[in-house]
Amino acid sequence: MKKKLQSKKRSHTIKRKTGNQYLRLSVLAVVTAVVTFCVGSQLTKQPTVCANSGTCQTDLTEHIDNNATGTFQGTTILPPQIDLARDNNLPSVLGANTPDGEKHIYVDLATQQLYAYQGNTQVMQTFIASGKWNPTPVGNFHIWEKLRATRMSGGEGADAYDLPNVPYVMYFFHDFGLHGAYWHNNFGHMMSHGCVNMRIVDARDLFNWADGPTQNNKGTAVSVCNSFTAPNQCVQENPISD
Repeated sequence: MKKKLQSKKRSHTIKRKTGNQYLRLSVLAVVTAVVTFCVGSQLTKQPTVCANSGTCQTDLTEHIDNNATGTFQGTTILPPQIDLARDNNLPSVLGANTPDGEKHIYVDLATQQLYAYQGNTQVMQTFIASGKWNPTPVGNFHIWEKLRATRMSGGEGADAYDLPNVPYVMYFFHDFGLHGAYWHNNFGHMMSHGCVNMRIVDARDLFNWADGPTQNNKGTAVSVCNSFTAPNQCVQENPISD
């Protein structure tokens, strides 16, 4: 009788240990799955989509403020005055004497230059300033929004900026865009937080030439290239698209 009781006790202990082992294994499996999912999500997620705004939203609408001052790297900046009435009297320059053809903008990150084509005809080649503090995304996109001017803010510490009246904005991927820059003159070198900075006169001509989206058509194509060889050899590493 005593042996039978000991046997039952031993059997109960073994079952309890086995149950605890299964419980530990189950918890370990759940934790491993969660960690694997989180790590995988970090590795596969797309690049940041906040190039030039503190909230990822404030720079996505037209906003003109001719009475404001801006700041860039701790320096007070006076923005250009925006006169919409005067804009209506400015002629379009690019492509005026060019046969009809598909419009395409290429950004060469290697040489910090921008090329604009209408069909097989080059209508612009100019220096730009791409992302220094945040990389400009490489890929094939279309202009999804055009704004005559807007406010852009973001950065941290010494790199903080708040810039009203950023002119001739053409967004091509989330809030990454082509636009004029009045706060620096360092074109030909990386200088932005992800957007493609241009001289204001060049941004104006490109803005008046490029097309935004319509009900039936996408806006002008924009290809950001690691390197570019005219007329259309765009080398891209791990490109994304809109």
